[in-house]
Amino acid sequence: MKQKTLRYGIAVTAVVALAIAVALYLGQRTKQAEGLLDGNGQVRGTEVTVSAKIAGVADVVAIREGQILKTGELVISIAARDFEARLDQARAQAAGAQALVAELDAQIKTFDVMSEQAKASATVTAGATAHEIHRRSEALSRAKAEVVAAEVQLNQDRKAYERFEKLLAQGFISKNYFDELGTRYRASEAKLSAARQARDEAQAALEQGRAISGEVAIKQLDVRRIAAERDRVSAARLTASLQVEAARARVAELEALLADTRILAPVDATVMAKLVEPGELVAAGRPLATLVNLSDLYVRVYVPERDVGRIRLGNPARIFVDAFRDRAFPGKVIEVAQQAEFTPKDVHMKDEREKLVFGVKIAIENPDGLLKPGMFADVKIKVDQNAAW
Repeated sequence: MKQKTLRYGIAVTAVVALAIAVALYLGQRTKQAEGLLDGNGQVRGTEVTVSAKIAGVADVVAIREGQILKTGELVISIAARDFEARLDQARAQAAGAQALVAELDAQIKTFDVMSEQAKASATVTAGATAHEIHRRSEALSRAKAEVVAAEVQLNQDRKAYERFEKLLAQGFISKNYFDELGTRYRASEAKLSAARQARDEAQAALEQGRAISGEVAIKQLDVRRIAAERDRVSAARLTASLQVEAARARVAELEALLADTRILAPVDATVMAKLVEPGELVAAGRPLATLVNLSDLYVRVYVPERDVGRIRLGNPARIFVDAFRDRAFPGKVIEVAQQAEFTPKDVHMKDEREKLVFGVKIAIENPDGLLKPGMFADVKIKVDQNAAW
C-alpha cells in the first residue's frame, strides 16, 4: 500500500513538474514572441541566364557547377574560325582602301602644285606678251614716222636735184656742187628704202607678237585641264574614303561578332547550372548557364495585414534553414509590398484564416556562401528593438 502511494506521489510530482516546465517554456516562448514576427519562404537570388547571341559550336566550356566567377571571366567560347577569316579579309580591304586614299591624296597635292605653276606661267606669259606687243607697236610707230620723214627728205632732195640740173646745163653752177646734190639725192633714196624695210620688219615683229599672245590662251587651257584632273581625283578620293568607312564598319561589325563568341560572366556570381557541353551545337539565344550571386540572396515572406504596419524598412531579421538549424543568418527588411495579395499556395500561414497578406523582402547576409537558392527558410523579424531573439 505504501509502495503504491509512493508511486502515485512520484507520478503526481512528475506531472506537476512537467506542467510547470511546459508553462515556463510557453511563457518564455510567448515573451520571446513579443516584438517578433514569424514567416517562412524560400531563399532566392537574382539569377542571370547566360545565353549565346550567335549560333555555333561550343568550343570551350570553362565553368563547372558551383564555381565562383568574377565579372568578365570566360564562361563559354564558340568556335569562331569563320569570323576570324572574314575579319582578316575585312581588315585587308580596309587597309587597301586606306592606301588608295593616301595615294589619291598625294595625287591631289601634285595637281595643286601643277595648278599653281600653270597659273603663274600663264600670268607671266600674259604680262610679258602684253609688254612685248606694246614695245613692238611703239617700234612700228617709230618706223612709220621715219619712213614719212625719209619720204619728205627724198622729195626735197629730188626737187633740188632736178632744179639744179637745169642750172648746170645753163652753166650757173659748178659740176662739183651738182655732184654733191646727186650724192645727197641718192642717200635720201637709200635712207627711205632702209626706213621702209625697218617699218616692214617692225610690222612683222608686231604680227609675230600678236601671234605669241595665243600662248596665253593655251596656258589658261592648261590651268583648266589641271583643275579638271584634280576634281576627278578628288571625286575618286571621296569614293575611296567612303569605301574606307564601309570597310571599317565591317571590321567593327565582325569584331563585335567575334567578341560575341566569347560569353563572359556579366557579374560576380556562382554557377548554379551548366547547360552545355563542349562540341554541342549552340543556337542563338539558347541558355548556356545559370548564374546566381550568392552574396546577394533574399527571402520573401508574407505577413498578415494586421501585422504589416509594425514592419519598417531596415528591421533586423534572422533566417533559419534546415541544413544549418543551429545557425541563424542575419538579414534586414529591404522591401515591403504596397498592396495586399491573397496568400500564395506554397506558403503555409499559422493562421489559415488570414487571406490577405503583404509580401516582405528580407536581404540575407551570406558571406560564406552556405545558403543556396531554393532552400526553405524560417524567418523572424524584429519589429521591437527591445525584444529578445
